[in-house]
Amino acid sequence: MPSKLVRFARTNTVHTFSSSPIPPPPALSHGGSSPASTSSLITPPDFHVPLPSVDHRSHHKRSHTTHTSSIRLHKLLENSSSPDIIYDVRRPARALESRRRTITPDEFNEAATYPPIPSMTIRHDYLPWSIRVTPTGYSRSRREPYVTVWDILKAIHSSLWTTITPGEFDALGTGSEYQRRVTRAYETRYRSSHTSYEEKMGGVRRVDYLVEFVYFMGLVAHDGAFVLRTSN
Repeated sequence: MPSKLVRFARTNTVHTFSSSPIPPPPALSHGGSSPASTSSLITPPDFHVPLPSVDHRSHHKRSHTTHTSSIRLHKLLENSSSPDIIYDVRRPARALESRRRTITPDEFNEAATYPPIPSMTIRHDYLPWSIRVTPTGYSRSRREPYVTVWDILKAIHSSLWTTITPGEFDALGTGSEYQRRVTRAYETRYRSSHTSYEEKMGGVRRVDYLVEFVYFMGLVAHDGAFVLRTSN
């Protein structure tokens, strides 16, 4: 049987997550098929406050004193067999839907954790890379930035949309079962896309490493970081 051709992008696209303010996410209603216009969305007061310069040394120190075991995740991010949001991580975060209730822009702009934290590292069992999340929220009362729910959802997709290199693909094991599954995931993704040709030419992406497990199920705190749970 002839081998399949797997494409790679000409350049390795790396997405970075800016700390500058971003447009607020859409309001979501159960069963809604299209997001609300961003021009009509309500943005919480803290969202437009410019982020001050950050003393990375102080945040680095604080990250070691705040253990993930003492952190409570926002209800939209908690690991669940039936999470409130329906999110196929192959698609932009704006395409997610609500399972059973309306989710407002204010909720997306709330702190992702309690207490709020200024950064977050997310891992997935199938990924050799970590997803690093930087904040866009800013608390005027605490005078420090914090990671929002929306920061996490956006960072997950942005990181997973990074193209992989031929070397990274080869590291899966030439001809291995897992490499074949990643190839099938890539083929399924571009064939089901409205821009099939562009997706095909974009090559294999990190999200293809999740194979069929592409639906967001929540986060779990573990060993100083957070683990992304996905399902098929």
